[in-house]
Amino acid sequence: MSIRPSKIKANLPILFVMGLTVLPSSVSAMEYTAGFFIPVSVNYDSNIQMADSNEESVVFYNVIPRVTFVGSDGVNTINFNGSVLLQRSNDEEISEDRKDPNLGLSWVRGFERGEFSLSTNYSKTSTRVSEQRVTGLVFSDGSAISRSYNAGVSYLISEKLSMSTGLGYQETVFSGAGLDDFNAKNFNVRLNYLYSEKLTPFVQFSLSRFENETNTLSNEIVSELDNNGTSISRNILVGFDYKASPQLDYSVAVGMNRVSSAGTGWVGNANVNYVIDERSTVAGSISRNVTPSGLGGFLEVDNLSVNYQYDINQKNHLGADANWSITRDVNDSSFKRLNGFYGYDLADDWGLRTYIQYRTLQAVGVDANAYLIGVSLSYNHPQLF
Repeated sequence: MSIRPSKIKANLPILFVMGLTVLPSSVSAMEYTAGFFIPVSVNYDSNIQMADSNEESVVFYNVIPRVTFVGSDGVNTINFNGSVLLQRSNDEEISEDRKDPNLGLSWVRGFERGEFSLSTNYSKTSTRVSEQRVTGLVFSDGSAISRSYNAGVSYLISEKLSMSTGLGYQETVFSGAGLDDFNAKNFNVRLNYLYSEKLTPFVQFSLSRFENETNTLSNEIVSELDNNGTSISRNILVGFDYKASPQLDYSVAVGMNRVSSAGTGWVGNANVNYVIDERSTVAGSISRNVTPSGLGGFLEVDNLSVNYQYDINQKNHLGADANWSITRDVNDSSFKRLNGFYGYDLADDWGLRTYIQYRTLQAVGVDANAYLIGVSLSYNHPQLF
């Protein structure tokens, strides 16, 4: 099987538009639901720049209006999500005011033995947020604008064997952070075998092509790229999904990755979800992935996360989560984050939440920590009509 990644950028947007044209001409036959959500919050961050000396604090004021729209006729489903982060700080020299949109549109068409899907997304985020998530490092308060297009097909080959496959294109452009713009094209295919009602083994193959578009950085990752600034990542995973009981399910996968500019290593992931009782749940995951980044190529990232939620009663809610990310390229880093919250339902549409976060960062020449506290008031109306 072969693909031509260089054509994905041009073909997927065209495919998305062409796909929408085959929707039923009688759009009025669809049933629609829409929702509106608007949280308002105030946050205090003790060390927004994660500096190990001369720490500077900042207060954020956030409003994030969001709308959702779903239309379905039983065969076709259209889903739209749109939001914008309106953020003000008490000191723009430390953190700039922001207006960051996030827009997503998808279409799923079902057929007798599977479904076909198209989706696209546009988002703008602060590089402090986007790169901290990917690399564990903190950069200046620039912007990362990402666009993506994805197409996928799932098909039931037999009563026990199913296949899913997809193509994707992602483009990320940075400003004010000194990072490399890049695009990544990817292809994946997965085969699932329903061995029993509880056990589903699978095998998955993926291929991703990274292309460095600006080459402004100079580091060991960039220096290993091809002359045209590209690198190819190939993944193969073998694993299984297991539903032990109505309360417990988990999955495990392990495999190999080869990056043309870096060599071979192992990858894998494990996930578990457990419903303790009617009021509480816990979920955890551990993974090693290879992901594209603004540092100029693919990064190897280890991640461990645990999440716990407890409903005291119908109105009072508690939760906590922990996340630990380790990157092993360019500037080895360890980023840990602990979060806790208490939520109270004021009414059917209104909710109040208080939360606290503690985080640490260890990297070459950096050993920093910070905490964040905040409170939010939200209006949630998931059924406008």
